[in-house]
Amino acid sequence: MKKFIFLICIFTLFLSGCSSISTFIDENLPKKNTTIPVALQEQIATKINPENELFAVGNSNIDKSGAIIAQAKANKHAKDLLKEQIKKEIKINFNTFMLNTDNYSKGIISPVLSDLTDYAVDVALKNASQKGAWENDTSVYSLFAVDRDKITEVSKQVFTGYLGDVSGKLNSIKNKIGDMEINVPANSLDSNSNNNEVID
Repeated sequence: MKKFIFLICIFTLFLSGCSSISTFIDENLPKKNTTIPVALQEQIATKINPENELFAVGNSNIDKSGAIIAQAKANKHAKDLLKEQIKKEIKINFNTFMLNTDNYSKGIISPVLSDLTDYAVDVALKNASQKGAWENDTSVYSLFAVDRDKITEVSKQVFTGYLGDVSGKLNSIKNKIGDMEINVPANSLDSNSNNNEVID
């Protein structure tokens, strides 16, 4: 009887382990995109390196406007999807930079961080390139990608560039004040002298 109970416990643990592994795989492996044919997804996988690139696939139905217009729409769709991924990556980079920034600099850059993010996204997106285009009977597809290293480079340039610009302006103000001559009117000095006289 004890042996039977022991076997049931082992079997239960085994099922629990399999379930956990299955859940882990489902959560961590990229899910198949139902709007893109499986055969096409396999072709796409050969053209990109997910470790080194961010990528997005846009698609558009071929309607009365024809394949050329549909391809343009698919290109725009891919860029829009890629733009969202780039934005997430740049936000992560900026947050990392902020952790290594002194409180004074944080106070300067925090109010404009959103604008700097949008600007960096636009710059990074210009470095994206089309890696492939496909067409079937009903739809066209477009693949765009950008190097992660380029996104990091742009993030650093925008972040440090803004701080450098602000620092330059502050130094300019400092130098102007340092070179400034302040002339005190003579009558003001006389007035101060009279005020300082001791009255018996």
